[in-house]
Formats: sequence, C-alpha cells, structure tokens
Amino acid sequence: MDLKLILVITILQNVLVEQILEQGKRVTVAMGTNRDLTPACIRKVVPPSSPSEEMGSYWGYKVRYASNLSGVINDSPYKEGYDHIIGTSEHGETIISSELILPSFRHLLIAFGGLAGLEESIEEDPNLNGKGANDVFASYFNTCPNQGSRTIRTEEALLISLQYFQDPIRRAGISN
Repeated sequence: MDLKLILVITILQNVLVEQILEQGKRVTVAMGTNRDLTPACIRKVVPPSSPSEEMGSYWGYKVRYASNLSGVINDSPYKEGYDHIIGTSEHGETIISSELILPSFRHLLIAFGGLAGLEESIEEDPNLNGKGANDVFASYFNTCPNQGSRTIRTEEALLISLQYFQDPIRRAGISN
C-alpha cells in the first residue's frame, strides 16, 4: 500500500462540458493537459472513479446520510458489510499505536462521536437499546490519551486518529 498526495486546484471560472448538468451536482471533469479554459475547449464529465481507476489516485470520499449510528453500520454501501468496526472515544481502551494489531479487512469503519461522544449516539439510537460501546464496536480505542482538555473537536480527533491508525492499518493489510 503506498500513500499519495493529490493537489486539488479550484478553478475560479466556468468550464464548458459536453452535457447539461443538474445545478449543484458534484462532477468529475477530465481536464487533460490542455490548459485552455475558453468556450472553444469543451471538457468531458467522467465517472468519479476515473482518477483512481486510470491513474491509481485517491479521489476524495463519498458522504451518505444516516439518521442514527445503527444506520451507519447496517446500511453499509458494501454488499457484505464492514469487516471490522472501530469506535473512538476518551472512554475507549488505550493502546500504543505501535502495539496495536488489527485484523485483516476489506471494509473498515472508524466511528467518531460528536460533542457528547459515541456513547450518547448509542444511547439515543432505538436500534441499539441496552447496548454498550463494546457491543456495537469490535474495537473501542482512545486514540488521544492524555488529551489535556475536556473534549477534542471531531475534526481534530479525525486527524489525530488517522495518524494513530496509519501503521496498524498498513500492518493489517487488505484481505481478499
């Protein structure tokens, strides 16, 4: 598994494409090497998977709506669901990242809570009635031990946790 850095540049002018699009819809446009953005140069809308399939490049993430935590878990976009589900919380188990062993997986879900944490998300989900974090998640980790503040914003926890899980995920590998 190799890591790539992709630079995304926002174009502050309109680009002419070969089809009529729904307003506000996110699209991937093949820009090619021609830097001409005049109306004479018509671009092609391609599937969002094109950059990864053609160049092996990471091309963002998909967002889906779920009304509760069980919806996130049970309505997986993968036919076989998630192989391993990790919850993150200050109440989770503290393990040094270099000692963390994850099972091999194809589809990993890492859940982050809001201000009140994943515990509140579990309590408020009628489908998880009476369950605790250890019932919902295969692993439950504190990725920010000794945080020094009452809470960490989710966007901060996300970056810290992705660094924390980077080597364990690489070691686990992707199962077939």
